[in-house]
Amino acid sequence: MIRIIVNAFVEEGKETAVVEVLFASSDHEKVEVKYQELTTQYPDNYLAVYDLPLDTDLNTLSHYPSVAISKEDFS
Repeated sequence: MIRIIVNAFVEEGKETAVVEVLFASSDHEKVEVKYQELTTQYPDNYLAVYDLPLDTDLNTLSHYPSVAISKEDFS
């Protein structure tokens, strides 16, 4: 199992959000330390830690990292 830290934010003057994976590790202690650093660095952003099992179709899980985008984003 690995853990990832996801960062979501809206850039100033923009209407759409950016969602990015900032860190990934199988060492849960490292993830916690990095999460604390990032919450200090990005106090206004949405930060989340997700547990991701390896070799698993994430679409079969009840909750997994995902982003909603509009059809126009593909144009």
